[in-house]
Amino acid sequence: MELRKNNAVVIPEDILPLLDDLAHGDSLDENVRISIAISLFVAKSVSLARAAEIARLSLNDFIYILNFKNIPWGEYTDEDIKEDEMAIKDILKEYNKND
Repeated sequence: MELRKNNAVVIPEDILPLLDDLAHGDSLDENVRISIAISLFVAKSVSLARAAEIARLSLNDFIYILNFKNIPWGEYTDEDIKEDEMAIKDILKEYNKND
């Protein structure tokens, strides 16, 4: 795999305010990185942790940006609910045994 440095991308002037609004970074480079990370995460191409790495942000800071933009960062599936219900039942059984 070839490592590229200093790639140049032309961003139309009318897109720049959109990048600023989406990412709120301190520079155009940071806004582009954050925007790409958000896009990859929303498309489920990368994990939350990997997206934070791409954005060069801590996991907490990346989650903060997602929350600020009303982008859900965690999924609680039906399967998760069933597993939690089973775990609660097991805990309650064990608790009632010890009473």
